[in-house]
Amino acid sequence: MTACLRCETALEAGDLRCAICALPAPAVARSIDPAYAQVLRCSDCGAVIGWVAEAQAPRCGFCGATMAIEQPVDPIETARLRLPFAVDRDAAEAAVRGWLAGRGWFAPRALSSEAVLESLAPLSWAAWLVDAEARVTWAADSDAGALRSAWAPHAGEVSLAFRNIVVPASRGLRAAECRRLIPHYALASATGIEVGDAGAAAGAAAGAAIESFDVQRSAARQQVQAAIEATAKVRVEPAIPGRRFRNVRVACLLERQTTERIALPAWILAYRYRGTAYRAIVHGQRGDIVFGRSPIDVRKLGTLVGIIALIAALIALAMMAR
Repeated sequence: MTACLRCETALEAGDLRCAICALPAPAVARSIDPAYAQVLRCSDCGAVIGWVAEAQAPRCGFCGATMAIEQPVDPIETARLRLPFAVDRDAAEAAVRGWLAGRGWFAPRALSSEAVLESLAPLSWAAWLVDAEARVTWAADSDAGALRSAWAPHAGEVSLAFRNIVVPASRGLRAAECRRLIPHYALASATGIEVGDAGAAAGAAAGAAIESFDVQRSAARQQVQAAIEATAKVRVEPAIPGRRFRNVRVACLLERQTTERIALPAWILAYRYRGTAYRAIVHGQRGDIVFGRSPIDVRKLGTLVGIIALIAALIALAMMAR
């Protein structure tokens, strides 16, 4: 592995600059061996799937739209690690059926029985796995030493080590969806993916596809830095004196940082209810983690609005009578 010429920090493949001191990387450190010569890009949601001839995947696994073959000018990074699927197809379908049956009072009564499952695809979405060490300075308001005031300013500095921070790099899944999936992955079960190994790229579930990284890691430093700072903001809370605090601010001076590309498993399900399409997501390792969009019974919603309006009118009449 090439090292920075100024601070001797290890440079990863694809780095344009050192992550610590920002010195431009030697040309030899910038080369990336692309795993795929072509990618499939969805014409609707923009997700990128590595083109594997054996997969024959003309439609996007995230939203079902038509995909176009694209020949990129720059190399496309692909995952080097993946997490195996612990939820099989039957368990994923059963999880969605249970989720549909428990959507609550506002959901149509016949939702579970009338919903038609159109597709259920295993997909491994792209993310960066970050380890770092940083000197973190913080500032916050606290009730410690406030005297007559409610708050007093405090500041400090701590050294923190960050392990296994997952930063989403997916375009097929929204950031909010990724955040709901991330806490439930068993990252210790990650296994390597050999470049050009179609069997490994297919994932642990039959027919699974691995999403390619649309942006190289060296061009996504801002996202990685933001994830480190968000984690640091929580990690410094024990160092803040007092029982209450607010306005926590942090600044991170990186001393070491490594990133790895990883593919995380999920089942993407498309279903249709009375002519309208919806999507649900099942965690690839936890069948009890299910979320997505579902229809609302307009009549029940109208009934609730009518009841609220009637109560409001009665309250108004009571107040006028006074």
